[in-house]
Amino acid sequence: MSRKISFTVQYNVPVEDLHRAITNDDVWQARFAEAATATLDLSHPDGPGTIRIHMTETAPADKIPSLVTKVLKSDLVLERTDNWGPLAGEIAKGDFKGASKGITTEMEGTYELRPTAAGSEVEVVGTVAVKVALVGGAIEPLVENLLHKVMESERKHIEAWFANQDA
Repeated sequence: MSRKISFTVQYNVPVEDLHRAITNDDVWQARFAEAATATLDLSHPDGPGTIRIHMTETAPADKIPSLVTKVLKSDLVLERTDNWGPLAGEIAKGDFKGASKGITTEMEGTYELRPTAAGSEVEVVGTVAVKVALVGGAIEPLVENLLHKVMESERKHIEAWFANQDA
Protein backbone atom coordinates (compact mmCIF):
# COMPACT_ATOMS: atom_id res chain seq x y z
CA MET A 1 0.00 0.00 0.00
CA SER A 2 1.18 3.58 -0.51
CA ARG A 3 0.37 6.99 0.86
CA LYS A 4 -0.09 10.13 -1.21
CA ILE A 5 2.06 13.10 -0.21
CA SER A 6 1.63 16.75 -1.04
CA PHE A 7 3.19 19.89 0.41
CA THR A 8 4.66 23.20 -0.69
CA VAL A 9 7.97 24.79 0.31
CA GLN A 10 8.01 28.61 0.22
CA TYR A 11 11.14 30.56 -0.79
CA ASN A 12 11.82 34.29 -0.52
CA VAL A 13 13.81 34.09 -3.76
CA PRO A 14 12.51 34.89 -7.28
CA VAL A 15 11.87 31.90 -9.56
CA GLU A 16 14.76 32.65 -11.94
CA ASP A 17 17.24 32.91 -9.08
CA LEU A 18 15.95 29.81 -7.32
CA HIS A 19 16.09 27.73 -10.50
CA ARG A 20 19.64 28.94 -11.14
CA ALA A 21 20.59 27.86 -7.59
CA ILE A 22 18.85 24.48 -7.80
CA THR A 23 20.72 23.66 -11.02
CA ASN A 24 24.09 24.93 -9.72
CA ASP A 25 26.67 22.27 -8.72
CA ASP A 26 28.34 24.64 -6.23
CA VAL A 27 25.13 24.97 -4.19
CA TRP A 28 24.80 21.20 -3.79
CA GLN A 29 28.50 20.63 -3.10
CA ALA A 30 28.35 23.25 -0.34
CA ARG A 31 25.18 21.65 1.03
CA PHE A 32 26.89 18.27 1.40
CA ALA A 33 30.39 19.49 2.34
CA GLU A 34 29.93 18.71 6.05
CA ALA A 35 27.86 15.52 5.64
CA ALA A 36 30.32 12.79 6.63
CA THR A 37 28.03 9.86 5.76
CA ALA A 38 26.62 11.29 2.51
CA THR A 39 27.47 10.90 -1.14
CA LEU A 40 26.55 13.27 -3.93
CA ASP A 41 26.57 12.73 -7.68
CA LEU A 42 25.70 15.68 -9.93
CA SER A 43 25.16 15.63 -13.68
CA HIS A 44 23.43 17.64 -16.39
CA PRO A 45 22.15 14.98 -18.81
CA ASP A 46 19.61 17.33 -20.39
CA GLY A 47 22.04 20.23 -20.82
CA PRO A 48 22.48 23.66 -19.21
CA GLY A 49 19.70 24.81 -16.90
CA THR A 50 18.93 21.23 -15.83
CA ILE A 51 20.38 18.92 -13.20
CA ARG A 52 20.29 15.37 -11.89
CA ILE A 53 21.14 15.18 -8.18
CA HIS A 54 21.72 11.73 -6.69
CA MET A 55 22.18 11.75 -2.91
CA THR A 56 22.70 9.02 -0.33
CA GLU A 57 23.13 9.34 3.41
CA THR A 58 23.34 6.98 6.36
CA ALA A 59 20.92 8.17 9.03
CA PRO A 60 22.45 8.66 12.49
CA ALA A 61 21.01 6.08 14.89
CA ASP A 62 19.95 8.76 17.39
CA LYS A 63 17.81 10.48 14.71
CA ILE A 64 15.79 7.38 13.78
CA PRO A 65 12.32 7.08 15.36
CA SER A 66 11.96 4.10 17.71
CA LEU A 67 9.17 2.60 15.58
CA VAL A 68 11.64 2.42 12.69
CA THR A 69 14.58 1.07 14.73
CA LYS A 70 12.41 -1.88 15.81
CA VAL A 71 12.11 -3.08 12.20
CA LEU A 72 15.54 -2.08 10.82
CA LYS A 73 17.59 -4.91 9.33
CA SER A 74 20.82 -2.87 9.08
CA ASP A 75 21.93 0.76 8.92
CA LEU A 76 19.26 3.06 7.53
CA VAL A 77 20.64 4.39 4.25
CA LEU A 78 18.50 6.97 2.48
CA GLU A 79 18.76 7.56 -1.25
CA ARG A 80 17.11 10.24 -3.39
CA THR A 81 17.46 11.30 -7.01
CA ASP A 82 16.07 14.64 -8.16
CA ASN A 83 15.81 15.67 -11.79
CA TRP A 84 15.10 19.31 -12.63
CA GLY A 85 14.22 20.49 -16.09
CA PRO A 86 14.77 23.92 -17.62
CA LEU A 87 12.87 27.03 -16.65
CA ALA A 88 10.02 27.46 -19.16
CA GLY A 89 8.61 30.94 -18.70
CA GLU A 90 8.18 31.17 -14.93
CA ILE A 91 7.79 27.43 -14.27
CA ALA A 92 10.25 24.58 -13.89
CA LYS A 93 9.29 20.97 -13.40
CA GLY A 94 11.16 18.12 -11.86
CA ASP A 95 10.74 14.67 -10.46
CA PHE A 96 12.17 12.63 -7.62
CA LYS A 97 12.62 9.01 -6.62
CA GLY A 98 13.73 7.84 -3.24
CA ALA A 99 14.40 4.58 -1.46
CA SER A 100 16.08 3.27 1.65
CA LYS A 101 18.13 0.29 2.73
CA GLY A 102 17.68 -1.25 6.14
CA ILE A 103 13.93 -0.90 5.72
CA THR A 104 12.26 -1.10 2.33
CA THR A 105 10.74 2.24 1.39
CA GLU A 106 10.02 3.80 -1.96
CA MET A 107 8.89 7.28 -2.84
CA GLU A 108 8.41 9.10 -6.09
CA GLY A 109 6.75 12.19 -7.37
CA THR A 110 7.03 15.54 -9.05
CA TYR A 111 8.15 19.07 -8.31
CA GLU A 112 6.80 22.30 -9.72
CA LEU A 113 8.71 25.53 -9.16
CA ARG A 114 6.56 28.61 -9.69
CA PRO A 115 6.40 32.28 -8.68
CA THR A 116 4.54 33.69 -5.68
CA ALA A 117 3.98 37.26 -4.51
CA ALA A 118 6.80 36.85 -1.96
CA GLY A 119 9.24 34.93 -4.17
CA SER A 120 8.64 31.37 -5.29
CA GLU A 121 7.51 27.97 -4.15
CA VAL A 122 8.12 24.32 -4.90
CA GLU A 123 5.06 22.09 -4.85
CA VAL A 124 5.82 18.45 -4.06
CA VAL A 125 3.28 15.76 -5.04
CA GLY A 126 3.91 12.03 -4.93
CA THR A 127 3.60 8.75 -3.11
CA VAL A 128 5.51 6.94 -0.40
CA ALA A 129 5.33 3.23 0.39
CA VAL A 130 6.93 1.35 3.28
CA LYS A 131 7.10 -2.40 2.73
CA VAL A 132 6.99 -3.61 6.33
CA ALA A 133 4.22 -5.89 7.55
CA LEU A 134 1.85 -4.40 10.13
CA VAL A 135 3.73 -1.12 10.76
CA GLY A 136 4.44 0.11 7.22
CA GLY A 137 1.36 2.33 7.23
CA ALA A 138 2.47 3.89 10.52
CA ILE A 139 5.96 4.60 9.15
CA GLU A 140 4.80 6.22 5.88
CA PRO A 141 3.83 9.54 7.55
CA LEU A 142 7.30 9.61 9.16
CA VAL A 143 8.90 9.27 5.71
CA GLU A 144 6.73 12.10 4.36
CA ASN A 145 7.69 14.27 7.35
CA LEU A 146 11.37 13.47 6.78
CA LEU A 147 11.16 14.54 3.12
CA HIS A 148 9.44 17.77 4.16
CA LYS A 149 12.16 18.46 6.78
CA VAL A 150 14.92 17.76 4.24
CA MET A 151 13.35 20.12 1.72
CA GLU A 152 12.98 22.84 4.38
CA SER A 153 16.65 22.34 5.24
CA GLU A 154 17.51 22.70 1.55
CA ARG A 155 15.44 25.91 1.44
CA LYS A 156 17.40 27.34 4.37
CA HIS A 157 20.68 26.36 2.73
CA ILE A 158 19.77 27.96 -0.60
CA GLU A 159 18.51 31.17 1.03
CA ALA A 160 21.72 31.36 3.11
CA TRP A 161 23.74 30.75 -0.06
CA PHE A 162 22.02 33.76 -1.66
CA ALA A 163 22.64 35.89 1.43
CA ASN A 164 26.36 35.00 1.27
CA GLN A 165 26.49 35.89 -2.44
CA ASP A 166 25.23 39.39 -1.62
CA ALA A 167 27.68 39.85 1.26
